[in-house]
Amino acid sequence: MRKFSAKNIFLLAAAILLLVILWKLLGDWSFPDTHWPIEKGEKVKLKTEQMIVQKFVASRDGLMRIKVLFGNSDIGKGGTLEMKIYDETCSTLLRDSKLKVTGLDSGNTEDFKFARIPDSKGKTFCMDLRYDGAKSANLFLENNSLPENKFLSVNGQELSGQSIAMRPAYQNASRWQNIRELDQRISQYKPWFLKGPYLLAIVFFFLLFTISAVILLIIV
Repeated sequence: MRKFSAKNIFLLAAAILLLVILWKLLGDWSFPDTHWPIEKGEKVKLKTEQMIVQKFVASRDGLMRIKVLFGNSDIGKGGTLEMKIYDETCSTLLRDSKLKVTGLDSGNTEDFKFARIPDSKGKTFCMDLRYDGAKSANLFLENNSLPENKFLSVNGQELSGQSIAMRPAYQNASRWQNIRELDQRISQYKPWFLKGPYLLAIVFFFLLFTISAVILLIIV
């Protein structure tokens, strides 16, 4: 029986690790809803024991991430931002996402990721955003007349015609569908030889060349 050398074992482990990384990247892809503006508007403070409630309608299935625009904040040693996603009645908790932050700079967005909601299209969700820390986090609001923007309440006060500066993102049911949508989204900017099967062939041979080059360098 042929024995595996340390070099062969290392190469096999490196190849498996590369495949795992690629598989994870494909599974983490999501596509933002660009209809939601994410710009600097009015700024509000989010303190401990205070909350901001945003109701919105998902435009497609697979809701799994919401990007929120924060402003420059003096939060001292930091704290925890927490986003809870409820049903339309704000009574049944569906998802929970927490972020540990040590600083919030002006114009930076924070990504709240959670397990994919497969049947989210057309449904109204109630989003509860809070900050637990010694000081406060500054959050941007903006004028938003989108029909998907249903309701905004800041510390119990309803603000008509405004929303959090946010942008939902969605994920397809499979990695292959993610690849196809990514190709479709950027196809308008690509020549014919960088579309469809031609692009897949280029990606395949690029990965093959990269792996082969790494193996060759290790052997040499």
